[in-house]
Amino acid sequence: MENKPPPEKTETKLLNILLPEELINRINAVCTDKDMTIQEFVTDAVIEKLELVYKERRKKDRL
Repeated sequence: MENKPPPEKTETKLLNILLPEELINRINAVCTDKDMTIQEFVTDAVIEKLELVYKERRKKDRL
């Protein structure tokens, strides 16, 4: 287990979502393998998706 720096203190809000059971099982497997929480996984995934959307939007504006 690697030493992670303490998480930054940020204001958080609860987000309840429904996902297919198979997707939840896959997320749990990845989180177990990578020794991370589901919250960390989902936060990273949302950040990556938002960055991708922003990059795609910038490409379209240049055309």
